[in-house]
Amino acid sequence: MAGLSRYAIDLTPLRTSREFRYIFIARTISIFGLGLLLVAVPLQVYDMTNSTLAVGAASIVVGSSVFIGTLFGGVIADRYDRRPVISLARAAAGVAFAILAVNAFLPTPQLWVIYLCGVIEGLAGGISSTALMAVIPSLLPKDKMAAAGALMTVMADLGTVASPAIGGVIIAATSVGTNYVLAAVSSGITAYCIAKLPSLPPPVKNTESPLRSIASGFTYAAKDSVVGGTLLVGFCAMMLTGWNVLLPAYASQVLHAGPAATGLLYSAPAVGALTGSLTSGWTGTARRGGLVVFLAAMIASAGLIGVGAVPMIAVTFLGLAAHGFGRVLGDILRYAVIQTETPEEYRGRVAGVWGAQISTGSAAGALVAGAVGAAVGPREAFLLYGAGGIVVLAVLALTLKGLRTYSSAAAEEDDLSAAAQ
Repeated sequence: MAGLSRYAIDLTPLRTSREFRYIFIARTISIFGLGLLLVAVPLQVYDMTNSTLAVGAASIVVGSSVFIGTLFGGVIADRYDRRPVISLARAAAGVAFAILAVNAFLPTPQLWVIYLCGVIEGLAGGISSTALMAVIPSLLPKDKMAAAGALMTVMADLGTVASPAIGGVIIAATSVGTNYVLAAVSSGITAYCIAKLPSLPPPVKNTESPLRSIASGFTYAAKDSVVGGTLLVGFCAMMLTGWNVLLPAYASQVLHAGPAATGLLYSAPAVGALTGSLTSGWTGTARRGGLVVFLAAMIASAGLIGVGAVPMIAVTFLGLAAHGFGRVLGDILRYAVIQTETPEEYRGRVAGVWGAQISTGSAAGALVAGAVGAAVGPREAFLLYGAGGIVVLAVLALTLKGLRTYSSAAAEEDDLSAAAQ
């Protein structure tokens, strides 16, 4: 039993830190609210316009605003007290959601209001998530960064699966306006939870101009072989998430699957990710954690190869679940490396770079996967996409020696304790 407990998700951050509990609750409620929007906005825009282009434009507006918000949020988090930064950002998002609710209940809702609120929501979300990431290392010891990452990840995975489904039921029973009201309430609760934290100012106030400050964050990351290497591998790992643009064609043309089976396949990565999160207790003291970062991303790539290699629904589900398993372990380990190795004065800006590599990597991955799929077909695209990921990751593993040989201080202490016994 003792051996098995090493693999169970580590709940220590929730047990030992009151402040982390507030953050965890705030983040969970926030994810629930955002999941409701994930369904409400596309449905309302399409109902108003009957245009997929308009729906896509709404997504682009939010995505580009999040990107800008993460970069400038990093600057703000390294310059001002992070507690009011997060609270004000979530309050601003709540106001935007309230406006969306009012607009939805009008006899003739306005499309420009939805786009404007998308800008506010994206900027606020980018700022708050970046500042939140910068806060956590101040609340927990370094050897609990992986545990914190796992706890945040498992709630994100559960929320992104359950909340949209609940949102769809609410819309069917009432209207999209109800979703917006609940999202506004969730933002208010989130802001209240964050306000219960102590003051969290940066130790050294950054006084550079915003653009120069953003540049210095990128410069620091590029010069640090461990932090920079972790972000680069993270970008490649996020590119691997582009597979989702291939699945509709693969399910229809290759598997001849209907909507129900296709929906099940879309849930497979979440099943794998949840399994990975719940068995992530070992990540906090993983020996050669840097090498495991590469191996986790390779597992995610291998899962995609399995999808293309054996065109069966059951195998596709397992392959996508393996992809989700590898992805989440890589996310947890990279999160721990970034949070442990980044100096306090750079945490906000490096968190901004982290957020930027997530959004740009996902977009680039979708573009590459879509182009390959259009050129060779969905099955071959899965094979090439997964194999290409393994090749690129192998090259990076050989090149990025600093990350490949990295081992956390917690892992080294664990080794010393084992040797002493």
